[in-house]
Amino acid sequence: MESHKYLLAKNMAFLMLVSPDTNLAKLLKFCLATKVTGENPGQIAEEMARKLMEKPSNFAYWTQDVMRIDDEYTTEEWEVVGHMELTNIEEFMNQLWQELESLNL
Repeated sequence: MESHKYLLAKNMAFLMLVSPDTNLAKLLKFCLATKVTGENPGQIAEEMARKLMEKPSNFAYWTQDVMRIDDEYTTEEWEVVGHMELTNIEEFMNQLWQELESLNL
């Protein structure tokens, strides 16, 4: 139980450092809008997150795969994707990496 509290505290601290108008915040909002279900949802979510880190150029396909995990595309998911303004994935991800690097973790 203590390890869960520690993990929660670390994640809360990370979220407090992210400015709400950044690409990083937009990605996190997308993650919050999705629902991972099934067996081992934590493992599935981590695998999906790692896929994006390993191949960020597949971002558009990745969002579709994540939204499909629970076999339901919600209005909230579509709205968050729309707010990401993904006209240039490479630029979006480069900006996201810069934002992540600039966090004082």
